[in-house]
Amino acid sequence: MHQVKKICLSCKHYRLTDETSGVCRVDKCGKDQYPLKLNEDSCERWQDCGQQYYIRTGWIKAQKKKEEPKKTN
Repeated sequence: MHQVKKICLSCKHYRLTDETSGVCRVDKCGKDQYPLKLNEDSCERWQDCGQQYYIRTGWIKAQKKKEEPKKTN
């Protein structure tokens, strides 16, 4: 069986902001500010997000495809 890596990208508290980073929605740093995290980061409050992981990786791949035509011009 596939072992899930305990990284932010596969955590239910994580929200992507761009292809490489996002915010952790567990602890607020101030008024409506969440701490920034990289996709590969992890913490003790990690919880499996299930299918959301594959949706997130698909979104990242789509964003990278959008960037490719801009780089070739």
